[in-house]
Amino acid sequence: MKYLLSRGTIEIIVRPQLWVIAIMQLWYLRKKNWYKSFPFLPFPAGEYINFRLLTAYGNEDPNDYLGSDLVTYLKWCRGWKTSIK
Repeated sequence: MKYLLSRGTIEIIVRPQLWVIAIMQLWYLRKKNWYKSFPFLPFPAGEYINFRLLTAYGNEDPNDYLGSDLVTYLKWCRGWKTSIK
């Protein structure tokens, strides 16, 4: 899981145009009552991430796809948000 997060973080860091939407998506997907447990950061629940990876990739290793899929997802979110205004 840590490897996936660090790989995803690198994909976002090199694309400054996705920084705002990435932060917004982290906020929307944050774990309920995130402020009550360490590390006191608004991240999604690990169970949710594992569920989403399983439903997206099945038993395949998502390492090969995560970077490009994350960028595609964030671009889609950015486009969707601008289209509803």
